[in-house]
Amino acid sequence: MERLSTVLIGLGVTLAIVSVMLGVVELATIRTIRPPKEKTFSYMRLATTQYRTVFIPAVGALISGLFVSLSASFFYGSLTGRAEPWYPEAGSSVFIVGAVILAITLLSVLKDVGEPAELARDPFTIRAAADEFSANPRRAALDPDVLTRQLDQWAGCISARSMNLSSKTKSPRLDSSLTRAAETHGFWPSIPQSLRVYYAACLRFPFRIAWPVLGYALYVIGIVQFAVADAALDFTTSWRPWAAVAIFLVIGMAATLFYGAARGNRARLWHRINRDALDHAREAISAAKSAHRSVEAEDALLRRVLKRADRVLQEGQLAPEPAARTFFRLGRLRVSIVEGARRGESGIGT
Repeated sequence: MERLSTVLIGLGVTLAIVSVMLGVVELATIRTIRPPKEKTFSYMRLATTQYRTVFIPAVGALISGLFVSLSASFFYGSLTGRAEPWYPEAGSSVFIVGAVILAITLLSVLKDVGEPAELARDPFTIRAAADEFSANPRRAALDPDVLTRQLDQWAGCISARSMNLSSKTKSPRLDSSLTRAAETHGFWPSIPQSLRVYYAACLRFPFRIAWPVLGYALYVIGIVQFAVADAALDFTTSWRPWAAVAIFLVIGMAATLFYGAARGNRARLWHRINRDALDHAREAISAAKSAHRSVEAEDALLRRVLKRADRVLQEGQLAPEPAARTFFRLGRLRVSIVEGARRGESGIGT
């Protein structure tokens, strides 16, 4: 039992230390929480394509090359006869690992590369794409209807995005907590709201968010078990055992609450930025739709003009050529000369 208590306390203390460290990092990087710089959608596409087609494959090739070089060392030792019997198997295994790493890297980064719809997944890129459409509707990469659909999908998971999670799961409780928290200003006044945000996130994403709470639970079990079973403290005759256990529990709780407040505060700040970005993206899409309607009206007018011009030209080709007539009168004598459209004709009449 003593060993079990030690393990539980050790795990709880370790997770508490990690929670405090991550909480400090969260607070230290608050000033870095700001919207990304505004860039054109064409520049975003170019930068993303270069990153996914040049940088990431190069890093994957470098890592894979290290494994291949290591496997070559094993094979060289086998060929020279100065090697252990297990060198060929080790060389083959290391070579296969390097090839698998390279294949996974290339498949993961080159899938759907260059597709504009794959890039416009958040309000910042969607707004850039909408601005590009408004500036040049005939050469834009994405249609306003596509941007609207993409933005609606993102808006449905805005709470998860504010928590820096890639999940598409919706949580009305987390949405409500983040909305109230985003309306408060200042770290200290917003601590209660930040803790509510963290609590709602733990309920909705327990495996991703609630690990500090799990650490605190293990810590509590370990402390209570050590105090009751291992140390055999008598809680009936003195208040000191109660105070000792309470102090340890409060220390662990403080570490967990500190991380929860820091994580909830980061989500609060990002939710405020995301809500503003969502409004700006909708305004940009509205302008893009106006530009799209203008282009459709111009195209419709051009089609009508071309259709009418084509009809006029067809009627002109089917109509007979006008005949030319020349008249001479001399008293009761009338002379007329008629030139037909297809052949020349003349006549004299009275």
